[in-house]
Amino acid sequence: MKEEQQQKTKRSQVKFLSTFMVVMGLFAAVKYAFGIEVPLEVQKPKMEALARDIPTEETHIPVPQTHHINGVWSYDECFPDIQEVQIIAAQKHGITPVSNREEAEALVKRHQLVNICHSPYYALDPLTHSIPYLVPRAQQLLNTICINFMDSCQVKGLPVHLPIVTSVLRTADDVSRLQKGNKNATTNSCHCYGTTVDIAYNKFMPLNDGTYQPNTALLRWNEPMKRVLSEVLDDLRRQNKCYVKYERKQGCFHLTCR
Repeated sequence: MKEEQQQKTKRSQVKFLSTFMVVMGLFAAVKYAFGIEVPLEVQKPKMEALARDIPTEETHIPVPQTHHINGVWSYDECFPDIQEVQIIAAQKHGITPVSNREEAEALVKRHQLVNICHSPYYALDPLTHSIPYLVPRAQQLLNTICINFMDSCQVKGLPVHLPIVTSVLRTADDVSRLQKGNKNATTNSCHCYGTTVDIAYNKFMPLNDGTYQPNTALLRWNEPMKRVLSEVLDDLRRQNKCYVKYERKQGCFHLTCR
């Protein structure tokens, strides 16, 4: 009885092995004939990444990066354009010097000068010895400088501020009053031609919700901001858009359009 049962067990094992070999043979034949590839293991890096909720290469999200603030290597050396250099461009592109505000306003009506009092790109300092008029060429340069400055602040991770214009067009009356308090003030200034502006490097106007308030406390003596402004001016100067002089005592960049 036991021998008969053992023989049945052996026959069952042989039958199972035979059937298994036939099935595996058919599977191998189908795989070979149709080029079927069956992955037996999911790649571990992707599984681990999913498990840690970390994006894989296919779902990589770039992280915004800010640019380094360099500035120019020397303010004096990079912005050396003195009065004798700037006056040539001023006389070429500017107006005939005017005696007073009334004459300047007459040139505004003839579209030779532009009133720059209101702009979203810069703040205007209280003007004590100049009036807010420029030739169109100089106004476009001023807008470009200030737009580039604000854009650079964003790119470099700085809070956006407006540059501050401290001096614009000077009439003969303005020059006369200025010379009473400053003996070094020149009669034939580039400012007399409407081509020249002074932009402060020692103070900037903070922006609040996209607007600026004149009574807001200014950001003063901020070296990163000064370096960013110097980069913008250096770039435009290299493009022959303007002449620039670094004014140490006045705390400004004195520039004339080309």
